[in-house]
Amino acid sequence: MSLDVSNLIINHLKLRPEALSRDIYKLLYQGVFGVGHIISDHAWEVIVEEAGRIDLVDHVDDPLFEPVSPDGSMVRVNLRQYINMGGDLETLFSVMKESAKVQGEQGVFLDYWGQFKGLVNEGKLEFDLSDIQGLDERIEQDGVKPMHHTEAYREAYYPAYRVVLLRVYVEMMSSSG
Repeated sequence: MSLDVSNLIINHLKLRPEALSRDIYKLLYQGVFGVGHIISDHAWEVIVEEAGRIDLVDHVDDPLFEPVSPDGSMVRVNLRQYINMGGDLETLFSVMKESAKVQGEQGVFLDYWGQFKGLVNEGKLEFDLSDIQGLDERIEQDGVKPMHHTEAYREAYYPAYRVVLLRVYVEMMSSSG
């Protein structure tokens, strides 16, 4: 069953006003499919490398969690805040692996994407229609696939996060002491 995504998108845009259509696609994708697409043989090395490269005093006002699903069950854990709080990467990686067991449904994603397009068509959100059309063409050609953030989003926010199930995060963090 899919939920209304309008508040999720509007709240995301309050925090990330430079987001473009592809960034909203990524937000909705992560909310449905989670982190499974990045869990690989090299995922541990990638998180360690990224944690070592990010500027921990940059974007200090970002929240620890950013919801990516309408019900708040799936979240981005911002690495800067997590590390600055003394968070352990091994524990976060365990949370990621457990969260990766989620199997999202393409139909739910397509419903969420359709809701986003409806908000744009109704004039409630302002996005480039040609960008949305290009994303629709990619979906039609390649199916629903993960995408990277836009360059504008990366430059504005230098995103460094991991997507997890909030419930799993809370459970594993409380059991790890």
